[in-house]
Amino acid sequence: MQAATRIASLNPCFDDWVPQWLPSEHQFIPSTQHGNRLERLLALQPDVILYGTYTNRRLVTELNKTAMAVEVAEPNSWLQWQATLNNLGSELQMQVPLQQWAERQTRQIKAITVTDKSIIFVMPNQYTWGGASFAVDLLRVFGAHVVVLEENAVLHQLRLEELIHLQPQRVVVDGFSSDYARANEWLWHNALQPWLSQRQLRHVSSTVSGCPAQQAATYFERAASL
Repeated sequence: MQAATRIASLNPCFDDWVPQWLPSEHQFIPSTQHGNRLERLLALQPDVILYGTYTNRRLVTELNKTAMAVEVAEPNSWLQWQATLNNLGSELQMQVPLQQWAERQTRQIKAITVTDKSIIFVMPNQYTWGGASFAVDLLRVFGAHVVVLEENAVLHQLRLEELIHLQPQRVVVDGFSSDYARANEWLWHNALQPWLSQRQLRHVSSTVSGCPAQQAATYFERAASL
């Protein structure tokens, strides 16, 4: 890849992540600079477009006419994330900086002391991560005990009765903001509050939970640290 390449992000998760490994001779254009508007992106004349699994494909197709579009696939496991980083390094001819970033992240996670308590995730609209999700696999790979209802699901809904029946020792409230839907009010239900008071509660902000792969070390620390 030539020096001074202009690399644009179509995903907010990449905005803080890419500068952590991108060599200084390249220019990075975050998604906040163009808002994923085609005309703004074309005016910025990027050489490379980084997009995610769920990015608007019509936008990617149009941009691919004038720039190299590279997908950063959304992983469902720690191994998939390592494969994604390897593929991205090959596409951009930046194997070394991406490998170094991945190694730093792994060292950061390994340095965290993991709780021995059982963990369950509770997300808005009563969803929880299943055994086939990146979040659960990340925690398990590095020694945390995560309770799930469905091992083969990435995401599924969790009933109040199921949460209480599973008896996790730590509840990770994942991705909530100060504004939440009425469907989530059972978290503050009188019947649940005494139960929650007997468990450890950890909170993962929506900005972190929305980008678990790019912020794996932070995500792991907030969910699984002692």
